[in-house]
Amino acid sequence: MRPSFAHLSGTRHARLCGLVIAFALSACASTPPPTNELAAAQQAVSRAENADADQYAAAELAAARNALSAAQAAMARGDDDQARMLADSAAADGELAFARSRAATTRAEIEQRRAEIASLRQRLQIDATGEPASALDWPAPDTNFAAQDPVAALSQRLAVLDTDTRLQGMAAYERLRARQSVDAIAMARSRQREQARQLAERRVETAEIAARTEAARREADRLDRERSDLLVEASRQEADRARQEAERLRIEAQIQAEEAQRLRAAAEAEASARQQAEEIILDVAGDQAAKLSAAREKEAALARKEAELTAGGRLPPARRDARGEVFTLAGDAFASGRATLTSSASASLRVLGAYLQAGPAANVLIEGHTDGQGEAGANQRLSQQRADAVAAALTAAGLPRSRIRALGRGESEPVADDTTAAGRARNRRVEIIVSGE
Repeated sequence: MRPSFAHLSGTRHARLCGLVIAFALSACASTPPPTNELAAAQQAVSRAENADADQYAAAELAAARNALSAAQAAMARGDDDQARMLADSAAADGELAFARSRAATTRAEIEQRRAEIASLRQRLQIDATGEPASALDWPAPDTNFAAQDPVAALSQRLAVLDTDTRLQGMAAYERLRARQSVDAIAMARSRQREQARQLAERRVETAEIAARTEAARREADRLDRERSDLLVEASRQEADRARQEAERLRIEAQIQAEEAQRLRAAAEAEASARQQAEEIILDVAGDQAAKLSAAREKEAALARKEAELTAGGRLPPARRDARGEVFTLAGDAFASGRATLTSSASASLRVLGAYLQAGPAANVLIEGHTDGQGEAGANQRLSQQRADAVAAALTAAGLPRSRIRALGRGESEPVADDTTAAGRARNRRVEIIVSGE
């Protein structure tokens, strides 16, 4: 029995209603707003700006800013698809601007370090060695792949990057983003395919630049280490020259003293001649003593500098008086009421230990002092404990304990008015007296 016309009409009507409902439901479903894409674009633009892309990648940064502004405007008028597309473009331009800027600053840093190293080598009379080309100056790989579609060409560029053994493991994130963008070209709609291709092209270029920059950064780090080693060597050579000069002046002073003695013996026969000889002796001795003192002071200053470079810190403040060379640790070298050294004070004492070991053998007297606040007995104990802590730190730095003596003076030897806060701060101190006796 054939179905009636009415039955056929009812079936078509039901199917038509189903299609209408399905279309309505699909129209109601929509992708979420591109807030994440806009946030990523803003972050990429800010990162490029902070990397001085205005100077080194102005065109790419301007394109990123323009695309970001257009994306924000599109989102404001409810065109989410356009906003998402523009945000992705802004992010890619921002990442490319950052990569170009970082490459430029890295190249400038490498050039500066090489110039400094060349100057130090010339100063130290070390033969210059040919430096290998920076990764940023390697010949660019051939990217002209004839008779290939854009997807194949971009994939081939990534393959060339992956097979370069010098760049393995570098810019992994940028390579991943580039591959994802290349894969997305095939899935893009026809009207969006060109935009997807341009996005992938920028990200492939970003991956290439980022990988070379990362390799160049390793070269910059190596040059930094070489420069530091040469600076230490230069300081050591200057110290050696100062010691040789001091020895030369000492011998000259000895010769002059012997000559002065001969003149003194010859002048004994005549008073006027003796007076003249004595004046000559005084002039010669004073001049030589001044030169010898200046040479020794220069030698000591270079020894301090060498110790600071070697130990990686700074010596405590120092002065000379009748007792010898006096180094002073201020009250802030210890926590209030404690005998535990702060980290900065420990670092200074490590440098002082290196300085004292490098110089001639000397005796070290450590005197702890407090202000007049509190009970005298407690102050005496605290000053002794602090002096012992400094002695232990110098011993740990390599100074023989037999050359060190630690005394607590308590509040008995103030150097300032103890009734004021500033005076009490000066009175709280540990003095390290270095003498040749």
